[in-house]
Amino acid sequence: MQARDINGDVYVGRRPARPRWWWVIGGLVVLLAGTGAVLVLQPSGPAELRVTADLSANDTEPWGYASADPGFPGPELAARLARPGAAMDSELAHDVRVSGGASLLHQVIRLHLEGPRTGQVVVTDIRAVIRKRLPPLSGALVWSPPQGAEDSAQTLLELDDRFPVLQSAVRDATGNRNFPAGPYFPAHTIPLPAGGTSEVIVTASAAKGAYDFDLAVFSQSGKEIKQTTVDDAGKPFRVSGFPCSGPGQASYRTLYFAQADTTVSREPDPEHFDGVSEC
Repeated sequence: MQARDINGDVYVGRRPARPRWWWVIGGLVVLLAGTGAVLVLQPSGPAELRVTADLSANDTEPWGYASADPGFPGPELAARLARPGAAMDSELAHDVRVSGGASLLHQVIRLHLEGPRTGQVVVTDIRAVIRKRLPPLSGALVWSPPQGAEDSAQTLLELDDRFPVLQSAVRDATGNRNFPAGPYFPAHTIPLPAGGTSEVIVTASAAKGAYDFDLAVFSQSGKEIKQTTVDDAGKPFRVSGFPCSGPGQASYRTLYFAQADTTVSREPDPEHFDGVSEC
């Protein structure tokens, strides 16, 4: 918020009449003064802690989505993937994701937190609520792979752990990868004044399985602790690792892979997908 000088208007001659709403407000002040009532203006905001999730970061290069269905992502999207520029088309990546794909290896979830208008709350924990655990999805993969270092992360959530805990993220010695550096909570808390906002970026990861999950956000006001559950617009968040079939190799029934001409084209031998460093 920037400070500004406020200068009063200078009038020559007759001063313009005040608008009618001025008289309404003036009458209300007189009425309240006469009755001894107090007018309390509350800050704007929701009645309870509001948490929303933004997954749009997953739709920019690099991106990848897997499914148990070998027909994924369907003929219409397959035709769009075959066009030049498809690998860099974030709108196309979004359409592939919302058609039922699980993020490959990582899913970036930007949580927007908005405090209730009734008073301050403090966010004290964020936990994964696992809805379903499966082997890595092997029906189909659509992938525009990374070309360099991982993007930096704020927090990490390793879904392969028996009890996933939100961790602080730091870069390794090479600066190419993120790794966990201890629980994010309780070392950190997120205070939200009445109607105040904040953001937490969660990078959820999976290598050994496929997971459907929600996030539970815990907040405290005085001695009262509440849980707010957030998902992907009514559906669970979804992440899958590679279905490894051997060292450096994964196996799918259908595979679309980004090419040098920026198309994302169907591979002829998806059951022997080589060069997968995670396997």
